[in-house]
Amino acid sequence: MKPIVSRSTHGAFLQFVLFVALGLFCSSCGYQFQGSGSILPPDVKKVYIPLVENNTTEAGLAVTMTEALRDEFDRYGAVLVVEDEFEADAVLRSRILKVVSGTRSSTSTTDTALQLDTTVTLWTELSRQDGSVLWRNPNLAVTRSFATSSDVVVTSSADFAGSSIGSGDLGALDTREISRGQEQQVLEDLAEEAARKVYDQAVAPDF
Repeated sequence: MKPIVSRSTHGAFLQFVLFVALGLFCSSCGYQFQGSGSILPPDVKKVYIPLVENNTTEAGLAVTMTEALRDEFDRYGAVLVVEDEFEADAVLRSRILKVVSGTRSSTSTTDTALQLDTTVTLWTELSRQDGSVLWRNPNLAVTRSFATSSDVVVTSSADFAGSSIGSGDLGALDTREISRGQEQQVLEDLAEEAARKVYDQAVAPDF
């Protein structure tokens, strides 16, 4: 008498076989999931990220940038972000060099700015405790646009959805308040984008 094998058991077995086969295929091809690998030397496992220096007048940007960097480096588990510099194999030091905003679009009659481009430029370096440099980018720049008028704020956009301004608030805000609120959100987004670039260049393998 043949043993009875249920369809669910048979299906689970096939899924297991496919999963193992996929893992072997990815391994043989050298494939790794995004962020999971590291191009750093094998002995560099712990990274210390001190407070980012700020050469600009943007209050609070240093803290925002520092938190973004720590979150990004801690996200994938390729390295461990430590709180004590003496525990670290390497230190990531960064400095905000400048924050520049320029007009992207304006009214044709009064030349009033409707959209501004904001660019944040960083100097950043990952080095061992002995000072030897593992990676450096002296001019890492990220840019985003933001609206200065309710007429050009796209309330359905992902950037607006993530901001602290609701669509019902726009009518009660003047241009200066809208600009300030949008700019603050853009600076937070730029900090996250800069952190991703730093991690991708300093740690993540280039597939």
